Amino acid sequence: MLEVIHYQNEATEKPLEASISKYYDQVRELLPELPKTVKIYFGDYGIIPESGIGGYAYSHDIITLSIDPDFQDKKKQLKDIRPTIFHEALHQYQNYTGEGGPFSAIDNAIYEGMATVFEQEYCGVWQPYGDYRETSEASLKQWLKNLQQLSLEDFQDTYSEWKFYHPKLKERWIVYKVGTWITDQVLEKQKLSLIDLSTKTAADVLKLYVQQGSNLTNNAAPHL
Repeated sequence: MLEVIHYQNEATEKPLEASISKYYDQVRELLPELPKTVKIYFGDYGIIPESGIGGYAYSHDIITLSIDPDFQDKKKQLKDIRPTIFHEALHQYQNYTGEGGPFSAIDNAIYEGMATVFEQEYCGVWQPYGDYRETSEASLKQWLKNLQQLSLEDFQDTYSEWKFYHPKLKERWIVYKVGTWITDQVLEKQKLSLIDLSTKTAADVLKLYVQQGSNLTNNAAPHL
């Protein structure tokens, strides 16, 4: 079920309410502990240029949803609402919300990665912000180290650089790509699904990732 608590552009947003409510009910079938009713605050920020949509899990029962009324490809925009709802609902389920924070850089990466893979598994989409397929493993490992070395204060000061665009590195979505890569590694090596990870914290998932690396090292053939 859905309750709208704020409209940004009612003429654009009101016709989408039935679809949003249906998508939220679908994700509740996977995560039944979510609140029965989600509150939607329509905003105008955080919009992804490729989809014309932005989402933000503000609290355990409020999702901010931004819809660009001028986005040209309305069919694509409508299609991308469903994975956006799934993404933000997983954040709510895992208490990775605006009210639940702040979160460290590496926690941000892993929670965003899990939500991005959740979209892939249950909505059949590979979002550009999590698409690391053209990124070298060396770069991903280096970015992981960079994120782990950031203090909470430093990450808050440079939040938009690591999450959206890093001008020095000339890379977009570093947090998302690193987190999606880590999540995929854990799912593959541990033979798990995203639902299996949904009850785990970012620290739990990072521990699984680190343990995998240690096991690979321990099981490697000795150098002669």
